[in-house]
Amino acid sequence: MVLQDLLVKNTDTDEYKIIAGHKRYAACKLLVEERGKKEFEFLPCFEQNISDVKAEFQIYSSNCHHEETPYEIMHKLERMQFLINTYPEEFPEIQGGRMVDRLAKKYNLSKSTVGEYLTIAKNLGEIAMDAFENGEIDKSAAVTLAGMPKENQVQALTKGCKTDKELKAYKKQMLMPTSNEILTAYDELNIKEIDSSDRKETCERLINEFGKSYCGMHTSRIDIDCTPKKISINKKEITWNTFIKLMEEIIPSYKVALGNPGVRKKMHMENKELKVPHKVYNRLLSGQQKCVLVDTDCYKEAELIKIYATDPLGNDTESIEFAITYVNSQESGIEKGYLLLNLELVPLFG
Repeated sequence: MVLQDLLVKNTDTDEYKIIAGHKRYAACKLLVEERGKKEFEFLPCFEQNISDVKAEFQIYSSNCHHEETPYEIMHKLERMQFLINTYPEEFPEIQGGRMVDRLAKKYNLSKSTVGEYLTIAKNLGEIAMDAFENGEIDKSAAVTLAGMPKENQVQALTKGCKTDKELKAYKKQMLMPTSNEILTAYDELNIKEIDSSDRKETCERLINEFGKSYCGMHTSRIDIDCTPKKISINKKEITWNTFIKLMEEIIPSYKVALGNPGVRKKMHMENKELKVPHKVYNRLLSGQQKCVLVDTDCYKEAELIKIYATDPLGNDTESIEFAITYVNSQESGIEKGYLLLNLELVPLFG
């Protein structure tokens, strides 16, 4: 028996259009025409008088009882977004707020997943979209491709990059500035003068100084173009946030603090001491160990800390200066109230 009525809409005298129940209809048609089960000639229906726009929307939002391909999900979300934006009067109950939030609630998906599908729909080029539709690339790969210019999407696929890992490697090699280019930009823009151990603050300063003025620099060493949102280095365009992340990998924030004479002097005046077990002291000194667990929250990134121990004879060792490169309280297994300090040995200054 058919357990759920088909949802239909009257289109003309004695003519109805199925809104929900296409698969039930197809299954019953097969039973009648191929297996001779005449009891399925008539199906229970529920008539709903709604507009064609709402009828199409309901098909997308309710017809999901089979395993859909990522391309099918993307197509449905794209069409639902189009209908909501084009005919807002038809959907008063889901107006207001971000589109991602509205579709996530209606389609029962996470907001991040909906956002990824809409990014694919908006940014994937024709050739890449065909590969996505045909199942040659999966959703993760499509998301990575969608973050590239369309010409680079084609180049990546032509080179045989089909998996997310391959595409990310291609993107890093071809579309991301190299470490040398980041350092050259750092030098040419004289970022050292406005850099801070608080890299969020540095990012804001860069946008105000170079982005909002649409700064451009073209020398024998490097080509740089800036906008309020992005920086282009030798035609490799990245957001300011990405630039900061790459800069942090090459020039960690704690080194910026240590390189500032005023900050360095202040840090020496406030230098903290930490006693550790003798074995830990030796491992830190030799580089075999890079972190220590402490039961206080008084430490911060980019601070200096003097570490010492008591040797087996009961004598205190020499205090060795380390820089705190990272303070971690989120790792699994760290008890509440404790911090894991990542450390780096500070070279002696002449």
